[in-house]
Amino acid sequence: MEGNKIPQVTFKCRVDGDWQDVTTEDLFAGKKIGIFSLPGAFTPTCSSEQLPGYEEKYAELKAAGLDEVYCVSVNDAFVMNAWFRDQKITQVKCIPDGNLDFTKGIGQFTTFRNRGFGNRSWRYSAVIQDQIVEKMWIEPGNCADSEADPFEVSDAGTMLEYLNQ
Repeated sequence: MEGNKIPQVTFKCRVDGDWQDVTTEDLFAGKKIGIFSLPGAFTPTCSSEQLPGYEEKYAELKAAGLDEVYCVSVNDAFVMNAWFRDQKITQVKCIPDGNLDFTKGIGQFTTFRNRGFGNRSWRYSAVIQDQIVEKMWIEPGNCADSEADPFEVSDAGTMLEYLNQ
């Protein structure tokens, strides 16, 4: 995926109680973006480590050259917004990929039927420069209905280390 253009999709977002269509071009064109994805809102590793880690290092990531930091998950806008409120996330921005369009397009679609999750995203992070994947970290072991839930390379510290090279 590195060196490739990200999928061109439209996300269905809720902003101040109203539906808003937001495209990948709106979010990524002309910008350097840090993005991370995870299996689901309100899940243990996602809620206790990955999302809070990016929120905690948000200012450092921006100081290292990112224009913005986005969290994408295969959840609808209502769930993403509720999760961010619950986690008290105020800096990282959420992207609801309820239709899996971005997740499939970036090649990180998987299933977790064994956990009752159905179709989801595998855990990964990336630096995207003007809609082109510059660097991507994909957790090992992606396979349908994986029993594993690795969190080794898609953390904020790994991205920050790369940006500070």
